Amino acid sequence: MTTISISKIKKKFKNEWVLLSNFNTDALCEPVSGTVIAHSKDRGEIYDRLMELKRKKKLCIIFTGEVPPKDTAVMFL
Repeated sequence: MTTISISKIKKKFKNEWVLLSNFNTDALCEPVSGTVIAHSKDRGEIYDRLMELKRKKKLCIIFTGEVPPKDTAVMFL
């Protein structure tokens, strides 16, 4: 599998949840690159996949869309 920069991942999987392995971080522990294992607009699908793999690998989840403003309420079903 290929390691891809976060900027390329954000362009390729716009407004999706992305599960990464083999990720690299910067000085602030923000991911800067990684290998895409799964991606979906449905957050639940990514968390289910994470639970399947969590004991086998070091994993990271990112969201490639806009984060709501600080005073906005968000509800996930």
